[in-house]
Amino acid sequence: MPSKREIVSLLKRDELNEVVDLFGLEVSDRRAREGLVEAVASSRKAALEEILAGLKRERLKDLCRALGLDDSGKEKADIIERLTGGRGQAPAPPARKADVESQPRRGRPPRARSDAPAASAEPAPAVELPVGAKLTTADLERYLWSAADILRGSIDSSDYKNYIFGFLFLKRLSDRFEEESAAVIAKGFDPEDPDEHQFFVPQRARWESVRKHATNLGEVLNKACAALEEQNTSLEGVLAGIDYNDERKLGDARNRDTVLGRLVQHFSRINLRNDNLTEPDMLGRAYEYLIEKFADDAGKKGGEFYTPRKVVQRIVEILAPKERMRICDPT
Repeated sequence: MPSKREIVSLLKRDELNEVVDLFGLEVSDRRAREGLVEAVASSRKAALEEILAGLKRERLKDLCRALGLDDSGKEKADIIERLTGGRGQAPAPPARKADVESQPRRGRPPRARSDAPAASAEPAPAVELPVGAKLTTADLERYLWSAADILRGSIDSSDYKNYIFGFLFLKRLSDRFEEESAAVIAKGFDPEDPDEHQFFVPQRARWESVRKHATNLGEVLNKACAALEEQNTSLEGVLAGIDYNDERKLGDARNRDTVLGRLVQHFSRINLRNDNLTEPDMLGRAYEYLIEKFADDAGKKGGEFYTPRKVVQRIVEILAPKERMRICDPT
């Protein structure tokens, strides 16, 4: 059974750099491959299973062959388990294997799973952070990556960002509304007064209301988004393009409830109040991350909306701008 260091040592430089960025690891010199390998291999944050989950299936097969392991099989989860030996470097994303098994054949909607968990109204545990620590951008990016694992095998990866950001947006507005309400109540005012909030979240769009439903979740989420836009004119069109009841993408009603219920449970574990974030514009950074990761994962280009950081750095190096220069970017 190969060790984590043996597997990490086979990763390419760009793959190592991506892991370093994803987990926020410190490396003194990124030009030295040995330093990258050491940083990733020795890090407890960079769990082997999470590293492998970010690789494509064919790349995982390459690693198996390089290590003299069986490279057969179509399911990523099985190949990852073969590489890790089932050691549980980190808690596996929920039911990843079941997600892959439910992957639809071409021209057919996703098949519902009889063993899939339904949405639960029970309180979910919070994201595990050190006492007094706030949620960082790196923490949130890892959490969004885990959310994508729930969608794998159900929809095209180019659509991940829409559904994941929709959930993130709903949860953020609801958490912020509750935070503002607590402050309003402390001042002796009415928390149901829309003028007391930056964005007023109607009852049906509040997270606890959404979590109470175990069936027909697509309709529940669509109505929640519509209520938000109706109550806040500045949000008009922001969520209208996301259809949580789309049978072509999410399958029949039972399969939709399964996938959406797991996403509801997943986002219930994260606190997006201002007092729990390290920076206020974390949603903007999260959306950039989703565009970067999942437009590329789908074999499509996200450059229409986002310029990868490495490209920006290279352009700046080539232009070598000096003080008082002006640079025009027509795109």
